[in-house]
Amino acid sequence: MKKYMVMFTFLLVFMSVITFSKAYANEGDNSLKLKIEEMERQLMDLKEQFEKQEETSKAEKKELQALREEVRGLVPGEEFYWAKRAQELKEKGLAPYFGGVETKPFLRRIGRNTYLGGYMDMELEFDEGSQTNKTFDQHRLIPFIYSDVSDRVKFATEIEIEHGGTDTQDGVFTGKKGELKIEFATIDFLMTDWLNYRGGIVLSPLGKFNLVHDSPLQDLTDRPMVDTFIIPTTLSESGMGFFGTFYPTELSKVDYEIYAVNGFQSILDSTSVITDTTSVSQIEGFIRNSRGSKQVDNNTNPAIVGRVAYSPFLGLDLGLSLHTGYIDDIDSNRMTIKAFDWTYQKGPFELVGEYAHASIERDGLLADGTPKNEVMSGDMWGYYIEPRYHFMPQFLRDLAPSIFKEDSTFTGVLRWGEVNINQPFNVASEGDIMRTRLTTGINWRYTEDTVFKAEYQINTEHGRRLRAEHPERGTDISSNSLVFSVATYF
Repeated sequence: MKKYMVMFTFLLVFMSVITFSKAYANEGDNSLKLKIEEMERQLMDLKEQFEKQEETSKAEKKELQALREEVRGLVPGEEFYWAKRAQELKEKGLAPYFGGVETKPFLRRIGRNTYLGGYMDMELEFDEGSQTNKTFDQHRLIPFIYSDVSDRVKFATEIEIEHGGTDTQDGVFTGKKGELKIEFATIDFLMTDWLNYRGGIVLSPLGKFNLVHDSPLQDLTDRPMVDTFIIPTTLSESGMGFFGTFYPTELSKVDYEIYAVNGFQSILDSTSVITDTTSVSQIEGFIRNSRGSKQVDNNTNPAIVGRVAYSPFLGLDLGLSLHTGYIDDIDSNRMTIKAFDWTYQKGPFELVGEYAHASIERDGLLADGTPKNEVMSGDMWGYYIEPRYHFMPQFLRDLAPSIFKEDSTFTGVLRWGEVNINQPFNVASEGDIMRTRLTTGINWRYTEDTVFKAEYQINTEHGRRLRAEHPERGTDISSNSLVFSVATYF
């Protein structure tokens, strides 16, 4: 503003000089000359002031730019890649479920270009008819580090500590259910929107849930059955590949990821085959226990995993995924897992879900001559559908505004899920293992990052093997559960 005032004054004086010269052209030369000289002196003074103002303005701009460079990155979404990706969801008004491994809205900057964060959950479950499963469980503690190494190189890792970590005695693992492992660790090299490189321990893009499985993001405590038995969430595999985004129109976009990974273990020994003495939990864990991330991978043939997600407009995301690779000891039989997922949001309403089908080839014989269709599980499938509704009663905000804040919300949620676990011919000629689960729940988020959950599960199981293991329960087995939990990002 000062600059414009000086320029205006400069022009005003200049015009006055011209006017004065014309008006007094007939006066004495000496008097006119003195007055003109005085005005020229004033004009020169104004010119000097204007030049000084210009120099000051340039200096202020440089100082402001230096200050911006100094604090750049302290505000999420301002500059750094990881924070910017998270901020984009907020600006578009989309739920965190629309994000992925790179959209963590809770990261905190440490050092020059590095972010530190994580999440934790705590659970309490009461299983109907069980005297043992009524305990508190600090299920997951997941610290992570994300770093913008340079403008194009990005690093990310999450460390998974489950059930208090592993337990050893005299340096020997005792076999308890605790776990400590790298959930994923990747190096990204960014080239352009539609083509970027990623290598490391990759979080497999097999279905949407595997990418957004964080406890604070979910509105229910337990994961869907399809993402336990068919897609073994969390599924992480060593490999490398590419990812990117296309924009077909102004309103739509297509995201893709595709990687070559180590894949699942080969079926080699008697501990992998299914017999009449194999328990239901072992049959159901056929895929889960074959993950190469369990660090006993004996499969030298890489598998391919990828996902394509299409968003025709803001608030709808449709995904197709595929994981395929050999799983036997002579590389003749392939397992292919196909998945379809959907995410829809309109105002306070969300609808998410996923379907997955595992096609398992069982032709030929094992190395010892045993037919594979007698000792390996067949095709498996499962799905879940989950509507959610967010609300916040005004009277609660009026009653306790410091507890029920502007960004606090309640969510009512319902989930229906079903899985079919196919068994080998020699143990399941009368039918497969079927499980269904209906879950109703409600949760309260103090902020988007912290959630308290309560839910009731109605579980039904049926199948010949289940009836054989629990003859006292009849044809079907019901085992309902009441679950409480709290989860937060930090």
